[in-house]
Amino acid sequence: MLFAPLLAMLLLASAASAADLRDVKDVAKIKDVFPRTAKLRVMNIWATWCVPCVAEMPELRAVSAAFGPEVALVGVSMDDMIPDAKRESVVAFLDRQKIRYVNVYYKGNPDDLSGYYHFEGEIPVTIVFDAAAREVWRHQGAIRSASTIAELRTLLRRMP
Repeated sequence: MLFAPLLAMLLLASAASAADLRDVKDVAKIKDVFPRTAKLRVMNIWATWCVPCVAEMPELRAVSAAFGPEVALVGVSMDDMIPDAKRESVVAFLDRQKIRYVNVYYKGNPDDLSGYYHFEGEIPVTIVFDAAAREVWRHQGAIRSASTIAELRTLLRRMP
């Protein structure tokens, strides 16, 4: 008799730990994933097949943990650009990495993404926007948590 409730609790616990991965095809809609209350919106463009992207995941996790709701981090996965890519593989990767901030599974044209956000396609790239969607900082390549946290704190101090 105890088995059924225990199984139900385990299923709920595993479902609750799943990564928050949202499908987006229109590059202009990525900004809508950020909470409106965030003063800074940090977007990291990455992929599971990108070695520096994978290496920076613990750094991004540390950045996300360092702030409250005033700083929102959203990852944008470019995995869909590879033939036979599977969304489920990205979810499993995010779960293994213990990434709990929102991620986007970008299903649009990679050239549209790089054109819209003004980068040459080399990832990872991290771009920070203020609440009015103005770019305030950018870093090409893998971030380091300590310097990124310091930069975000400086940006927050400069805000009204």
